[in-house]
Amino acid sequence: MKILIFLGLTLSTLAVAQDYPKLAEKYQQQYKDKEAVVLQSNIRYEYVKDAKVGAKITVSTNEKLLSLRYNSSIYRTQYYDQNSRVEKFFAESNLKQKVADYSKLCGSYTQDGLFYDDSKFCTVALKLKERGEVWDVTNVKKIDDVKYLTSVYFSENLPVQEKKISFVVPAEVTLDIKEFNLDRFSITKSEKTEANQKIIEYVVKDLRGLEKDSYDRGMQFSEPHLLILVKSMMVADKKVNVLATPQDLYAWYSSLTRQLKPNTQIFAPTVKELIKDKTTDEEKVKAIYYWVQDNVRYIAFEDGIAAFKPDEAHAVFEKRYGDCKGMANLMKEMLKVAGYDARLTWIGTRRILYDQSIPSLAVNNHMICTLLLNGKKFYLDATEKYIPFGQNAQRILDRPVMIEDGDKFIADKITETEKNRDIDSRKIKASIQGEDLRGKYVINLKGEAKKNFLYEYNYTKNDRKDEFMEDFISHGNKNVKTSNLKMPDLKERGGPLDLECDMLYTGAVSSFNNEYYIDIDPAKNFKDWIIADTRQSDIDFGERIYKKTSVELQIPTGFTVAHLPEQITVSEPEFSFNIQYKLAGNNIIYTKELKIPEGIINKNAFPRWNKAVKQLATAYENQIILKSK
Repeated sequence: MKILIFLGLTLSTLAVAQDYPKLAEKYQQQYKDKEAVVLQSNIRYEYVKDAKVGAKITVSTNEKLLSLRYNSSIYRTQYYDQNSRVEKFFAESNLKQKVADYSKLCGSYTQDGLFYDDSKFCTVALKLKERGEVWDVTNVKKIDDVKYLTSVYFSENLPVQEKKISFVVPAEVTLDIKEFNLDRFSITKSEKTEANQKIIEYVVKDLRGLEKDSYDRGMQFSEPHLLILVKSMMVADKKVNVLATPQDLYAWYSSLTRQLKPNTQIFAPTVKELIKDKTTDEEKVKAIYYWVQDNVRYIAFEDGIAAFKPDEAHAVFEKRYGDCKGMANLMKEMLKVAGYDARLTWIGTRRILYDQSIPSLAVNNHMICTLLLNGKKFYLDATEKYIPFGQNAQRILDRPVMIEDGDKFIADKITETEKNRDIDSRKIKASIQGEDLRGKYVINLKGEAKKNFLYEYNYTKNDRKDEFMEDFISHGNKNVKTSNLKMPDLKERGGPLDLECDMLYTGAVSSFNNEYYIDIDPAKNFKDWIIADTRQSDIDFGERIYKKTSVELQIPTGFTVAHLPEQITVSEPEFSFNIQYKLAGNNIIYTKELKIPEGIINKNAFPRWNKAVKQLATAYENQIILKSK
């Protein structure tokens, strides 16, 4: 689970008086889409000794905000959960506006991902009357369990001119701070010891405000932040490990799962019915696995300790819905009823930067079930409705796992089972009819391409399914019309998915002076995919990209080839593009392959990507020329 403790801040006064209206005018030109900037902020995490639990944390926050607009609003928010509370929230401007604690709005909050938690928020609205108005915002939060302070981020939605983040740690607490992405920003660090406590300070300057990017890889990969690990502390004069090692993390996870008391009689008859006619282990496991996929609805709802503790298997079975942990637990217990060795398994998806070597609640955001069968491990993720037994979704491939094994755990990694598994392959056999190309269109989908198609198709309303199919087949090209579509059995999870139809590509042929000019590719993938220089995060498509298009064009009688465009080949570590033309008897064979093997374009690859996309766009504009004999 990712718990973000955003922006706790204790403000110091600006050393030199500012001409705020003039300063606001300057920043307004620099940040044209922002309502305000943070001139100065300070967050202080103070670990306070506690006789019962060892230590608690007081988070004191203050910031000085400068308005860049007239008559607008911004919101300041503090996050908390079952193990924390907001004790003070106050804001006042130099125009004598005030926002008191009683006017804050508090409620529940969830974040993207699968491990939703019990996060809540308190927020206040600041009315910005004048450009150059200055607001001082203060709040204080108390955290009762030090495990739950996991991540501290420097960036926020508003630009920051200067921010100080400090940790005040008594000698009785052993704290480890892991730093991520700090080298990309102007951040300095200092340490000192005062009165038997260590003070660690970070100061950052000139942070641009966060922007929401499509295909965002996640803040962990791009933004400067700290991972906070309390390894041990003194409780009643004894040293107690908190999260010193991965074993400590597993022990805490295990302490929660040991509290579960499954009532297997609730679902045992269903298990018996599912496997009664099955003769092999694989058939029996598939029957149970697919039943959970098809009959239990995934819903991200958790509260309190339920952010880590699975719901009871019989409760998920009866409700027919659950989160990833509840579904994994039901999967485990149903398999155990059938006589199999199944284990709960903690995993961080590819949205998580960290691995299992870091003992933090932030390393795992998902739970699945592991089946141990005939000396092999099979990873079963019941939240993936269209993944067949023996395969796994890209988001958990190559990710480390922590498998329950009594008092210890099994460390492993989910590995590849099939190379080039994820492919969207399209073949067209076409001939020229007037100004159009007409022919047969065959689409073959495998792996993630098939899974994603099934998700989109099945979650499209029935009265829009035809529209969806037209758009999917044509890649959004309005000049492509389809007919006589043949659909396969969409309930079949195994193997590829094949679609067949007739195609009409209107306006693909132009004639001039006894010559044909032919636009042979109706699917110009990535043609306009230039990445803006201002983009802040890596691109994560959420899947491996392998798109292959093959067009076999029959040369009309009485015509010969006057021009075939040149081959285009781009080969980079993160991606490759290849376009080829060749003659084969009386046909022209056009082949295009676009690959992004990991589905990720790192920010440092953006210039190379943009250059390659321009080459690709130029290649799409080059046309085949046929002339009469």
